Amino acid sequence: MLSNLLKMAGFLIAAVIGGVIVSLLGNHGGSGDRSDKGRGLPAYLAGPMGSIVEVGRMPAAARLKLGGYVEPRATTKLTAQGPGRVAFVAGQEGERVAAGQVVVGLDEDALKPEYRSAWAALAGDMAAQQNAQTQLYHSINGQPTSPMGGPGQDAYERMMTPFYNMAQGFAGNMFPGLAGGPTSPFGSSGPMMTQQQAQKSWPALNKARADYEQQMAALTASQARIDGLDQRLRDRRAIAPRTSVIMARHVRVGDVVQPGQPLADLADVDQLDVRIEVPTRLLAQLKVGDPVPVSLSNANVWAPISQIFPAADRSQRTITVKLALPAGSPAAPGMYALAWIAQAGGNTPSDFAPAIPTSAVVNRGSQPLAFVVDGQGRAEMRILRLGDVTGDRVAVLSGLQVGERLVANPAPNLKSGDQLFAGRP
Repeated sequence: MLSNLLKMAGFLIAAVIGGVIVSLLGNHGGSGDRSDKGRGLPAYLAGPMGSIVEVGRMPAAARLKLGGYVEPRATTKLTAQGPGRVAFVAGQEGERVAAGQVVVGLDEDALKPEYRSAWAALAGDMAAQQNAQTQLYHSINGQPTSPMGGPGQDAYERMMTPFYNMAQGFAGNMFPGLAGGPTSPFGSSGPMMTQQQAQKSWPALNKARADYEQQMAALTASQARIDGLDQRLRDRRAIAPRTSVIMARHVRVGDVVQPGQPLADLADVDQLDVRIEVPTRLLAQLKVGDPVPVSLSNANVWAPISQIFPAADRSQRTITVKLALPAGSPAAPGMYALAWIAQAGGNTPSDFAPAIPTSAVVNRGSQPLAFVVDGQGRAEMRILRLGDVTGDRVAVLSGLQVGERLVANPAPNLKSGDQLFAGRP
């Protein structure tokens, strides 16, 4: 019995030792799993430390902040070219009009009778011109009165007259003076004409020609009168020269206008400029085509210099410069904008700006963003205003400070407030 008890005690001791070993092995594996889970990183962070960079600095051009206003590149002011009553208006402010579309139309009732009269006069002049042309053709090529002697005499004259004139010329060449003069056997010195040729009335022919030319002149005058009426009719319509937006409407249907009175203001809002006044001392730093950073109310863009005015303002000592905003910029005419004009710098401490990798910049909407890691290891979204790009680094004009830490390659699903680390890395 004692031996049985000893065996049972041995089994119990072995079981306890085995359980302790299994428990230790299990706790070691579990602690390893928990440690990995504690140090695990979110899916949007590639690595624990390789995805975090510190904001450095880089030389940047010293820039002067200048305020300006957005204006359309092409504007049109439509005015009345004659008196009349407004009969049509294309739309109200903010509506688009196509190129060639009538924006404002005046009544045309007073011109319609005059227009019909001009067309009637043109038709009469065309008929008179046709008649004058026929009379002139008949005077030149028409059949004259039958000659004396009838058709036989006419045929004889047509056959013999050329030979007579040839003999007269031959004799005149061989015997000078024989073919001309009062004693010449050939009679007069001129060539012989047939009776049909002699019957032509040159004054009558000249009158027919003059009548034809007068009718041609009258026809031209009638056409010019209609052209003038067409121009007057066109002036009754204010037409958009290009695709534009109605910026201001000065009249309504039924209003009576006088020549020179404003009708509507149009502008092409798809092509916008920023107009700024630059001190003349900076003129040497500017040239057409240079990109300039521009801050709008809700976006930062690069706008090239499109125009530098040739004359300066004497009182302000500034010169007007226009910056061409890129297509699709979130701007409208009249908006305030800030332009940052480069100055000649000497690499002083004020010429250095915070710099970050270009991979750390993400664009969501029209805003360049970056994600800073705060003291609790959370992502904090910052809106940036970017400056010059050098290689793979970009200068930051506002939004970051040198020494801050940020995510180098943020994923699309990263958002402000996401936990990146248990504490500051």
